[in-house]
Amino acid sequence: MNVKATIVFVSFALVYLTTLPLAPYASQFLPKAIPIGVLAVIAYVKLDAMPRYMVLTALLCSLAGDISLALPIADSFIIGLSCFFLAHLAYAVCFASLHRYKRKTPTSDIISRKVKWLVSIVIVSFAAIMAAHILPASKALCYPVVAYISVITLMGMTAVWLAQTKLIVTGALLFVISDAILAQSVFKTPLPLSTFWVMTTYYGAQYCLTVGLINMFLRKEHKQN
Repeated sequence: MNVKATIVFVSFALVYLTTLPLAPYASQFLPKAIPIGVLAVIAYVKLDAMPRYMVLTALLCSLAGDISLALPIADSFIIGLSCFFLAHLAYAVCFASLHRYKRKTPTSDIISRKVKWLVSIVIVSFAAIMAAHILPASKALCYPVVAYISVITLMGMTAVWLAQTKLIVTGALLFVISDAILAQSVFKTPLPLSTFWVMTTYYGAQYCLTVGLINMFLRKEHKQN
């Protein structure tokens, strides 16, 4: 992603972050969703054919989740949870697609086998800890929360073992952190500046995943040509 596109994304993200002290306010979903919309436009322009639609599916499901969580509607949380469930599945499909060909990727971009095992243990252990911490308080949402923890764990593991690049793995870990902070806020006692940290790690996750996938799919296309 070029510098101008990054500046546009970061600028819109900062606009939303600086308005958090004013929340809730009318049409809050717009500034919240615009940064993800920017990434979707970039993915559409940079990619072509199936990679374009796979990445767009992940980003548009995320955007729908952002809007759902920000709207004062009935069942907004479960709708948002469902949207992000689909987003994580779409990201996992992207990572699986990358793994189906021999990449011409610089060794410096790929995490080592030791790091893969270490990160995998961290992801699985953290998921188990969060499940034990959150599920007793989730009550009627127990099964949806179990499903969501399972899919984000799947997304993280496929990022580590199938995509394998440092940028994509960083994005996956940031997504796990963001959702963990959100879960703590929804089901337990919110952390100080909880919303700020949720959105900061979330925007960072989406940026890393989008840029990482664009780079890898473009390498794939270049190699095939």
